[in-house]
Amino acid sequence: MWLDEANCKLCIITSRTGDLIRLRRPDKLPEILNELSQLLRLSSRSEAFSKSFQVVAKLVGDEDPYREYKARLAAIGKKVAEAVRLRLEQASWDLTTALRIAAAANIVDTSVLGYRPKKLEEAVWDLPAIEEYVALPNSVYYVLDNSGEAQIDLVVAEALERNGITPTFVVRSQPYEIDVLERDLSTYRVVTTPENISPVRWIRDGFILAKGIANFEAYLELGQTPALLLFRAKCDVLARVFGVQRNAPIIISGEKAKAISLSQ
Repeated sequence: MWLDEANCKLCIITSRTGDLIRLRRPDKLPEILNELSQLLRLSSRSEAFSKSFQVVAKLVGDEDPYREYKARLAAIGKKVAEAVRLRLEQASWDLTTALRIAAAANIVDTSVLGYRPKKLEEAVWDLPAIEEYVALPNSVYYVLDNSGEAQIDLVVAEALERNGITPTFVVRSQPYEIDVLERDLSTYRVVTTPENISPVRWIRDGFILAKGIANFEAYLELGQTPALLLFRAKCDVLARVFGVQRNAPIIISGEKAKAISLSQ
């Protein structure tokens, strides 16, 4: 589904043409626009975004075109994670604090219309504008998002474990924008899901703890299990839907997120 058909479709056009410009292949703009003219007909926002990124990768001749950028983001994230670890140690690994940090860390992105990020080291301490909690079970699927912030999620996962909750990281098996992949988490317990669409599509049991707006939007379309969603309202559409300032962190159950979004 498209939360706001006009703005969300403008976002995908801006995102994918922007990808080609950032990747120094503006000569491929006519081809991506031709492909987008067909993908915009899809009813699924998640499918349109994932397939369009595959097109970008094919056009530039690299299945993971942001590989180097993701490595730089990971290096930044590791430094910030050290400060996060210190804060959580001081807070006795308080789970509320950890989840606030996880939501605030969803600051990195390449493809959101009109988005202006803050530095990760500053943004990670922002408090959520919406903060809903549900009782977490003793195990969760932790669906990761962008590189850089994923380094923070590794520390948050430790907080979950210290509070008696076992997280299993879940990532896409194929590259999507700057999302983290299994090879970036080689020493951790990781489940990969098919293709490069949101892993939320494939989880049919258990409990989901999901990061980022792509996973949030996939949950609206495809989510079937209980979830807690952690993301920032990075665009005007999300800010309007949730009644918050643009870029505000949000912690919300999947059930409530659906109720609010589908009532618009």
